[in-house]
Order: sequence, then C-alpha cells, then structure tokens
Amino acid sequence: MTDDTQKHIEELREAAKPCFQCGICSSSCPIFRVAPGINPRLAVDAVVSTGELTEEGNEWLCAYCLMCDQRCPMGISLADILIALKNLSAAEGNAPISIVKAVESFFTIGAIAPGTTGVDRKRDKLGLPEIPKPDPGLIKILFERTGAMEILEKNLAKESSAE
Repeated sequence: MTDDTQKHIEELREAAKPCFQCGICSSSCPIFRVAPGINPRLAVDAVVSTGELTEEGNEWLCAYCLMCDQRCPMGISLADILIALKNLSAAEGNAPISIVKAVESFFTIGAIAPGTTGVDRKRDKLGLPEIPKPDPGLIKILFERTGAMEILEKNLAKESSAE
C-alpha cells in the first residue's frame, strides 16, 4: 500500500470516527434489505478498525442512493467514504473484473454497453433524436488527464496475471 493510499485511509478513518454503530445506515440500505449478508457499511467498519483496505470488496456494493447519508444521526457521509474506498481499491488494482470490463468498454466504444437496433427503433417511434456517438479520441484524453488510463491498465494487468 502506498503512502498516499495510507494517508487517504487515515482521512477516511477520521471522517468515520463519530459513528457509534447505531445501524441506521444498514437498515436504510436497499442492498442490505434484499441481501442481508451483504453490508457495504462493513467495508467502512473494517477500514476504521484495521486501517487497511479489505479483500472482500464490500465497498463496490454501494448503490450510492444516499439513504445512509440522509439518515445518519451523526452526519457521516458513508456513501462518500464508500466512493473513496472504491477509488483507493481501484488505484491499488483491486477493482472487480465486472467494473474493469465496464470501464474498458466505456474507453473503447464510449458506452458501457453498445446500443441496439431495438433501442434505435423505439427512439425513432417515439420521435426521439438519435443518440450521439461519442468521440473515442475525447474519451482517451479524458482518461489520460484524469489518471483513469493508468488505473484501468493496472486493473487489466492484474486481471491478466490472475488468469
């Protein structure tokens, strides 16, 4: 783990310190409601307890609905902490393969999933304009300037070595 990652984890630990484990965030979470064995809050709890990113990857399960933020009596932004954990995890090369493949698709074709002729027909029938095609050159610039290209390559390399 890099010094920069450790510094960010310490900032997240500080942001989560006011939590007194009331559980309102978990009971408000739509992910937890449909799959009680999956609790994104545990990713934050693990980081606060250990000061390290976990291998479980529960941070990737957050739907970013903000229900936890709206209901937290201590004003903790659990959703923002989970997004920061996702960013740190990806920077370390630990993004789930499904996420890596979706980002790779976005980089390559400008969309997570290619459009279909069925969608095109429905849009035409409804009188909606054609969906503009993204410029892959602009997406490449965006990825390079934001550091996303380096993170994508790191995650792809890790996935390739695991195969």
